Order: sequence, then C-alpha cells, then structure tokens
Amino acid sequence: MINIAICDDDNDMIQALKSAISSYSKTHAIEFEVHSFQSGEKLLDCKLDFDLIFLDIEMGGMDGLKTAQLYRQIDRRARIVYVTNHSELALQSYAVHPFDFVVKPFESSRIFSVLGELTKYLSENSAKDTVIQLKGEDGPLLLNLKNIYVFEYTGNRRITVYTESEKYQIKGSLSDVFSIINSESFVSPHKSFIVNMEHIDKLNNFTLYTTNGIEVPVAQKKLKEFHNEFSRFIKNYIRQG
Repeated sequence: MINIAICDDDNDMIQALKSAISSYSKTHAIEFEVHSFQSGEKLLDCKLDFDLIFLDIEMGGMDGLKTAQLYRQIDRRARIVYVTNHSELALQSYAVHPFDFVVKPFESSRIFSVLGELTKYLSENSAKDTVIQLKGEDGPLLLNLKNIYVFEYTGNRRITVYTESEKYQIKGSLSDVFSIINSESFVSPHKSFIVNMEHIDKLNNFTLYTTNGIEVPVAQKKLKEFHNEFSRFIKNYIRQG
C-alpha cells in the first residue's frame, strides 16, 4: 500500500487528483491510500507517514512552501510534489527539495508520470534493503543496515551497535565494520564512531545528534571532512527524492 497526501484548499483540485490517482491504480494494479487536507496546518497536524505529498504552493493561510519547510522537520524523507498555477513558482519550490512539480491545469497523464516515477523509486529503494552479518558476542548477528544508527568502538575489539531502540555488542574494529557495510550512508566523524547519516537529526558545534537522541562527538580535525560528506549525502538524498 502506497500512502499519498493531497494538500490543497481547492476541493475541485483535490477531486481531480484523486480521480487521476484512482485511474492509475486501476490500470496498474497498484493500491494507494489517499488522504486529503485543505490547509497546511491540517497536514502538519496529521500523524501519518506519507510516501508522496501533492502540495499546493498557493493556499490561504500557510502557503505550500512554508508548509513544506515545517513538514521537513517532521519527516525528512517525504517526497513532495508541488502543485501551482504559475510555472515560475515551481523554481522557488526547489529551495524546499521537491520530488517533482505539476502546473495547473494538468492532464491525468502528468499525474500518471509522477506516480510512475514514485513506484519506480520505491521499488528500487526496497531492493536496496541490506542485511549484514556481524560477529556478535554469542554468535552471528544479523541486522538490517538501514536500521543501524551508530557503531561505537569501546575498546578491546568490542563495538556497541545502536539501532532505534536497541543496542548490541559485537567483536572487531571499525575498519572491519566499514569493510562489511559498504554503504555511502555511513561516515566516521570520530575515531571511535561510525554514524548512519540517514538518522542524523542535527549538528551542534562538535556534537551531532541522531533522531533517537544519541550524542556523537565530531573530532575537530574531522569536522570539515564530515561537513563535506554530509553535504554530499544530503544532495544525493534530495536528488533521489
């Protein structure tokens, strides 16, 4: 099931998008669950996660660009398609990292194109799920790579692996870990840590914080390199959706 949100203060536009999505669903045998919101405030109040958001730029009250900026603080992974009456506003939308944009009025084929790119993207990224085998204290440990937040070397060839709510003890060095994970999402901001950049929430001076509250020091001599790596990651992340 693919979850889609439509945020537009024009009910006719909401119905037009729903109709196009329904047609695509029937012809491609893909299930969509569609939720509609007539203001940015209502979208921001919603507790659901969405695979795609059709977001009107020009709305009464909070406009679409401000809504997107605030929504990014809630869900950095959201794929946003901006919808506008004016093509020049689409250029402004790139400051808030769009997946695509649609100019009104639109043909159903334009929405079909967006949904086709979405399903392709979701399929490709689903295939990228990788399970790695680590040397656990009590034998082999299998973990999904994307669920790992931090590796911390604690000495004596012992490493603590942090996920969202659990932690595990494994044997080896951080160089051993890097040889196993083989992923551009991971970076070492300090000699004792490897961090999954997908789960970084913020950086404050020489400390970064993951989305589940883990604090990781950033070595002064590695700060510039870390900034470069994280900027590269964010640019690639935005380009993918």
